[in-house]
Amino acid sequence: MDRGRIHFTEADIGAEILPILTSGLYRDTLDALREYIQNAIDARSNRIELFIDPDVVSINDYGNGMNKMEARQAIRLGISEKNPKEDIGFRGIGVYSAFNLCNSLEIFTKSAQENVVYRLYFDFKRIRQNLQEEQAGRAQGRSPTLYLGGLLENSVFVEATDRDLIDGHGTKVLMSDLLPEAYLRLNNWEQVVVYLQNVVPLPFDPHHFKYAPEIQSKFEEEEYQVIKLTLQMGGRKEELYRPYTDKIFKYGGRHKPKFFPVQEGKQKFGFAWVCVNDARETIKNEEVRGLLIKKRGFSIGDRRYLEPYFGRTIYSRRITGEIIITNDDLIPNAARSDFENNSTRQAFLEALPKFALLVDKWANKIQVDERASDVLAELLKRLSEINDLLPTIQRDREILLQLNAELADIARRLKQQAKHLHEIDKDGLIKAQDLLHGVQNFVQESLLNKRRTSQKIEQEIVKAIQRKGSGPTESEQARVKSLPNDLIALLDAYGPLDSTELRSFLQFLDDNILRTYIAPTDYSATMRILQDYFEENL
Repeated sequence: MDRGRIHFTEADIGAEILPILTSGLYRDTLDALREYIQNAIDARSNRIELFIDPDVVSINDYGNGMNKMEARQAIRLGISEKNPKEDIGFRGIGVYSAFNLCNSLEIFTKSAQENVVYRLYFDFKRIRQNLQEEQAGRAQGRSPTLYLGGLLENSVFVEATDRDLIDGHGTKVLMSDLLPEAYLRLNNWEQVVVYLQNVVPLPFDPHHFKYAPEIQSKFEEEEYQVIKLTLQMGGRKEELYRPYTDKIFKYGGRHKPKFFPVQEGKQKFGFAWVCVNDARETIKNEEVRGLLIKKRGFSIGDRRYLEPYFGRTIYSRRITGEIIITNDDLIPNAARSDFENNSTRQAFLEALPKFALLVDKWANKIQVDERASDVLAELLKRLSEINDLLPTIQRDREILLQLNAELADIARRLKQQAKHLHEIDKDGLIKAQDLLHGVQNFVQESLLNKRRTSQKIEQEIVKAIQRKGSGPTESEQARVKSLPNDLIALLDAYGPLDSTELRSFLQFLDDNILRTYIAPTDYSATMRILQDYFEENL
């Protein structure tokens, strides 16, 4: 019995779904580059050429290309033959990602099997004009007459062509007549390079990143593919690499990368490579600071994604690296901002705190050792300076008393780091202990016996001169020179502090520095000066 049921039809899909989809999924102008490069990688191309000059964008790949049936399927909207577990692009929308960038899109493709060039054409300018006419009609009170099928039917097509722009087999994407809002961003070399470095599975630069071969070897072991990408813009042409260089580390990178499994029990999600800064401070280059999640080379979210899983955000800012996802069930969402919500994603999120703890322990051990090395370099430098002074101050009791107190503090600090230094620099520790012992003996004997014979004094002076050869090495001196020389430099080195960290820092500064080294009257005067500053400026 017919109860007047009304079914959904093609006429119920409005034409404006296209701009809604494309503007919602591809908010960055450069996202279109990512989508077409993804298609090239899914087509198993091992190299890609990107030309921007200046009103046309061309993306050439040397992949499988498309036969007639595949070309016909490619123009469909929201329908894809791709397997989401094997390919990054799989929703059948990416081919329309240039809708808000250019007036026309042409895709030339040739497969090795057919050896026929097919041209896919998208008249985006005409589509936009039809949408504007539809909107104007609705503004005048007319009923909608334009539906998605009718919108695309006369503006999107596939045809065989005699224009053979393909060398061998592969695909060429041509975006022509760029829109003004897209033109500036697409013709900015620095912005395009930074974007591509973060979203494309590029190789490392072996000439500027010393650990490139080691990490690349791990990639090959894990069967993780990287893609050669050449960018040409105007007269400038370069092969692009991942954005990691020795310069992002303070001393050029003294610690080899560490590889971590990312898993929960027996369920493996992937692996990570991590490098830690070779100074106890944040990595200055924000473009590479922190860890980035990659699925088949393409970034998921940004480097802030993992910060909440570290005990303190400052720890994640001292490292750089990537988590390479190899689990097929972790599927990127359409915006590439996260993974689709499923049981595997939930397990992955549960694994991240444990992974972060492993990274924390490893990086902290390195930085504790760095702290010990910094202290050793600083103390050796000061002991060497004191040793040089001994021949000239051995009769000045006031200076000797001051040095005796300072040497006691040096002995305390050296003892605090002795355990770590015994593991990482035993010779340096012995050198510092010997120098400290000799200087302390001289100072204490000078204080106990001001009337020593000239011969004894001469003997001590000779020993002091001999000890001059036990001062800090050039590398140790470099460590000391690199120490922050004022409060602002110190704060900059450790990155922005949140309110709790800043309060703790100020409390330590007050308790252990100001009240210790400033006389009570000077301390009170300092507080008055600070109070006046706050009243005038805050």
